[in-house]
Amino acid sequence: MYFRRVNRVNIHKFIVTQTAYMFKLKKAGIISLFFLCSCNPHEKYLLIIGDWNGSEWLVDGKPGLRNAQETHFNFNDGGNYTFIYGSTIEKGKYKIDDNKLYTKPLGQEEIMVNIGKLTADSLIFVMNRSGVHEILILLKSY
Repeated sequence: MYFRRVNRVNIHKFIVTQTAYMFKLKKAGIISLFFLCSCNPHEKYLLIIGDWNGSEWLVDGKPGLRNAQETHFNFNDGGNYTFIYGSTIEKGKYKIDDNKLYTKPLGQEEIMVNIGKLTADSLIFVMNRSGVHEILILLKSY
């Protein structure tokens, strides 16, 4: 009888210990997965460097009046950018914070757009112009 009772106590301790261990392991796995999946700012800076050409410009989910093919961006590794739309040329500084791109044209106020997607070959800006939802899709030129 004593032998059985010791075994039950030991089994109970073993189960409690293993459950606590599995909980810690699961928690560590979730935290690790979060850090692996998140794109760090340095990676975003590396991805955005280069020349980008407009592919599609949607306004409220439909093609708008703006010509995406006339839209060009260049982002360099020094934090400078050039934006060309038709005959308009804008130059200034840029920075990335989380999923937001901040551009500061020379002599003007800072502008923020949301980065909907940034990969090695595509960049999607999600914008709100006076309550109108706009999406600009850019493709990297090589």
